[in-house]
Amino acid sequence: MLHRIGGAVLTVLALAAAPACGDPLKEFGCGRTLEMPGGQPRLMADDQLHVLEQTGAGDKFDPGPAPAGATIKSIFCARSDIVPAPSDYKVVRAGYPLTIFARDPGGRTRIAVLELNGGQLRLRSVGELGFTPEMVSRIQAFLDASLPQFGKTASAR
Repeated sequence: MLHRIGGAVLTVLALAAAPACGDPLKEFGCGRTLEMPGGQPRLMADDQLHVLEQTGAGDKFDPGPAPAGATIKSIFCARSDIVPAPSDYKVVRAGYPLTIFARDPGGRTRIAVLELNGGQLRLRSVGELGFTPEMVSRIQAFLDASLPQFGKTASAR
């Protein structure tokens, strides 16, 4: 699924800057992974989708309607930090895994997926770069704060 990143998504990723300590989390762009009957999933950037804004404003997350004949399989965002925002659990609670792309200070792109696995909320590292010990600590704090929303344990991998 993630190996089929289109030009629009690469443009979104190119805008992602390295996180600066203490700076507020920035979202550079988001989109949806769409699946057509009998087709491969496609990542489609969506200028109208603003996960940080939408999850912070209400109790529920709504990704908007899928194009005719398509199904929304997941949500993705390019951000300034790989650690999820406090309200990102709402995307997963709505039934969509959330993939986060973020550049590290060395210019390498980290990818993580916030998802339910066996009823447990987890953030999974995807690709060659894992999480640093500092990231794991911040991720675990996010997961612990999100536990009341799911009632089960959470883990960072």
